[in-house]
Amino acid sequence: MSTRKLLILTGVFFGLLAFVVFWERHQPTSDEAAKARKRLVELDPKAVSRLVLERTDQPKVELAREDGRWRLAGPRGGAADAVTADGLAADLARLDLLGETRTEFDPEAHGLASPRVRVTVTTTDGRARTILFGDPVPGADATAASVDGRLGSVRFAPIAQLTKPYDEYRSKSLLDVPTSEIERVTVLRGPNRLVAVRDGAGWRLEQPVADLASGSFLDQLLADLAGVRATEFPAVAAADMPRIGLSPPAAEVLLAKGKGVLARLAFGAAKADAAGKLYASRDGVVMVVDDRAQETLGKELSAFREGRLLPLDTWLVTRVVFESESLRAGAEKLDGAWRSAGRDVEGRIAEDLLERLGRAEVRRFVAAKDLGSIGLAPVRRRAPAPAGSVEVLLEKAKAPVRVVFFATPPLAAEKLVAARVDGRGDTLLVDASVWDDVRSFAARLKAAGAAGDAPATQPGSSPTATPAGPRP
Repeated sequence: MSTRKLLILTGVFFGLLAFVVFWERHQPTSDEAAKARKRLVELDPKAVSRLVLERTDQPKVELAREDGRWRLAGPRGGAADAVTADGLAADLARLDLLGETRTEFDPEAHGLASPRVRVTVTTTDGRARTILFGDPVPGADATAASVDGRLGSVRFAPIAQLTKPYDEYRSKSLLDVPTSEIERVTVLRGPNRLVAVRDGAGWRLEQPVADLASGSFLDQLLADLAGVRATEFPAVAAADMPRIGLSPPAAEVLLAKGKGVLARLAFGAAKADAAGKLYASRDGVVMVVDDRAQETLGKELSAFREGRLLPLDTWLVTRVVFESESLRAGAEKLDGAWRSAGRDVEGRIAEDLLERLGRAEVRRFVAAKDLGSIGLAPVRRRAPAPAGSVEVLLEKAKAPVRVVFFATPPLAAEKLVAARVDGRGDTLLVDASVWDDVRSFAARLKAAGAAGDAPATQPGSSPTATPAGPRP
């Protein structure tokens, strides 16, 4: 065979292959085509972006899919029940025909002149189609329906789903977004404002004080909000909002992702005739909900704050440095092994120090204006001298975290010491035993570094020095 013929056949082969890959494989199979012919309308449920239901003697329902979530459009809008909306789209996509369709028919004879339900379906490509549902077909489990001027008898017509009361299309969940998407939580109670933001895997407080937030508390709050269910959606006039405690609300919660608000929740008065129920609103829609989130929302600021002095994952620490007037010690982790003063030391000693810091509980938070009460107010513009400090560097961190301890006579009387931690707005009070234990572990670390033989060094080099940090 000549080279020219071989090239021609190769080109034909690749042309056929491209046809199969890019065109033929996307065409419906014979079975799929047969099923499509047996349905009133060909519709992909995932491509449905809007459903408008017009029913006899009932309010019109407009369901719109926005950013993957269903909402009720119109003046009585709000979050829609996703299961109901997705179920309707799926039901409309499988309107199986009983027999053939026809184009010549009398709408009056089939209840289509004034249909029970008129459904307008809009897909993501902007195409809109209207399906009319009329009377039941005598002697058959089917309903008369028409679309695009064609009449057919369809089985399993979702009449019950299409004719539900308006509020049955609403989401019953107070919070209908995944809690993992929430990046900012704002809690408003009267003049008080609290703002917490997700910082990587944890949380930080921005207002009313810059501090670490309690991740477990905020996660519990979001879980409580996600678990609240609405039992009814009462129609309340604007003039009656103060009566039910929603103007102004007792508490508000704004949940955001980036610059967009995902949900705006408000909580009002208890419902007089229903124990454990209260009035609330979600994005302006009034509802009656259970009060499971009220106790968490009612907590003081301290509940939202991190209750440990310095929460740590000890395995992520690569360096620790202790400094006081009489003692300086440190260790660095290299290739998984701890070294101090150029010598290998038992890792448990450094980790004991870190764990003691990590599990120390904060007994009290002291704002700058109250430092005089614990003996830490500046005297003649001179700040009190610290007892010592601990500096901790985490893996991949740009800068270490420093904890500075202070011991004063007023605190000694309460068996407490004060601590200031980088990134935490207020001074923290912890048990005096925390400082005693940390200092004891640092002394053991220094002794371990001084024991044993120094490692071999290259000519002209010196043993690794104790890691240093800034002095208090």
